[in-house]
Parts: sequence; C-alpha cells; structure tokens
Amino acid sequence: MKTTHLAALAAVLCVGAAMPAYADWDNIGSVSVSHRSDRDTRTFDLGGPVDRINLRAEGSNIDCRAVNATFGNGRTRQIYSGRLYAGRVANVDLPGRDRNITRLAFNCRAQEFGGGTIRIAADIGSHRDEWRRNPNFGRVWAKVFNWGSNAVNNWRYVGQVSFEGRRDRETAFTGWRGRNVDSIALKPLDANARCSRVSAVFGNGRARILDVDSSDHMRQGQFYKVNLPGDHRNLTSLNLQCRATDARRVTVQIFTGG
Repeated sequence: MKTTHLAALAAVLCVGAAMPAYADWDNIGSVSVSHRSDRDTRTFDLGGPVDRINLRAEGSNIDCRAVNATFGNGRTRQIYSGRLYAGRVANVDLPGRDRNITRLAFNCRAQEFGGGTIRIAADIGSHRDEWRRNPNFGRVWAKVFNWGSNAVNNWRYVGQVSFEGRRDRETAFTGWRGRNVDSIALKPLDANARCSRVSAVFGNGRARILDVDSSDHMRQGQFYKVNLPGDHRNLTSLNLQCRATDARRVTVQIFTGG
C-alpha cells in the first residue's frame, strides 16, 4: 500500500468575492493514479471532520473501483465508485451524520498511459476549531490554510498566472489597478512549483528582482511571502518565471496583505 500524506495541500479557496464559485470549498490535496491495475491503493489522511467532499480528475479520465473512507470510530465505508471525468467535479455523498473522516483510500486506474491525478476538495464549514486541535495543525495545517492564523497572515486574493511545460517560463501579472501593496504572497494551487526569478515594476518605472521566503521551490498549497524592497509599494507589474516540478502545469495564485 502506498500512502500520500498531506504535506503539500492546497489552501483555502474562499478568499472573498474574487472567487465566489469556490466560497465553501478547501482544496485539501491530491493523489496520483497510474495506468496500471487498480489493485494499487493510494491513501490520503485528513486533519478533521468535513461536511462535504468532491473529487476532480486531471490529466485523464479515472475509473475507481472504490473510494473508501475510514471514520474516527474505526469503521470504513465505500463513498464513491465509478468514473471520474477529467476536468469535472464529482460530488461525494457521505453516509449518515458521521463527518469525522480520518483517511480516504483510492482503488482507481487512469485511462491514459501517463496516469492522472485526483484532486480532493472538502467543505470544512463549521469544523475549523476541530482541525485546529489536530496535533499536526501547527506543523502542517497552519502553513496552508488561509484562516487568519498568525502563521499565514490574512492574505487577500488578487489574481493568478499559469505555467506549462518543463522549462521556466515568464508571465506578468498586471492586475494591481494602482493599489499600494504592503506585502505579497505566492501560492502554487495545483502542483509544487519552482520560481527561478520574481521581479516587479513599480510606479516610478523602476524594476527590481524580489526575494521569495524560504527558497525558489514552493510546495503546493503553501503561502510564500515575497519581500518588497525598502518603501516601494506602488506595484504596476509582477513578473514570475516559474514551472511545475511534479506536473505538466501549475497555477500560481497571488495574494496581497496590503
């Protein structure tokens, strides 16, 4: 049995009116599925109860013999069986009133020879306090959920850029609309990413290369603060030279704290 831990999770998508279609859903992670026999089970751990779950296939249609959930009381139930179509969201019905899922097990097979990915999203709803009481919250969850904790700041979503291919490619984001920015954060949404260069153009016409906290390797779902030089706050363009490190494509979301 192979295990996929939630070390690289996607953070909260409900970041205000800019993303209304995802107001109730948190992207909580993914599992990779091969083209081989679906006897190879992938497992995925959760950090607390959820109200709803949905699944989305990427890179291939994916046939699931069974998706099983293990609950806090130790019982296991099948919650999904059938085909996941690439790019479509499949809502999963949870049995009864039990929402304390501790693990998901995927017995699935990708139709494409190159395999595929199952993205997992959850409506955590009123259960945030229970997630915060998880022993791993400070080490894992506080770094990826944008819930206003001291660990991640109250970032506000302003836009996103996408990168395809194995080589670093440069894309500019210009949607600042004259706002003064106190701080910036980047978050890879759907894969791990590497940004070899991040630069900015300011209102005075000057361009500066910016530092990204930690390193140029960014884990899926985590926020990475971009350091602005001196008192430069009037951004007109943010230029990112990035690529996915574990997928063919990555979307990098941009947030501001100012």
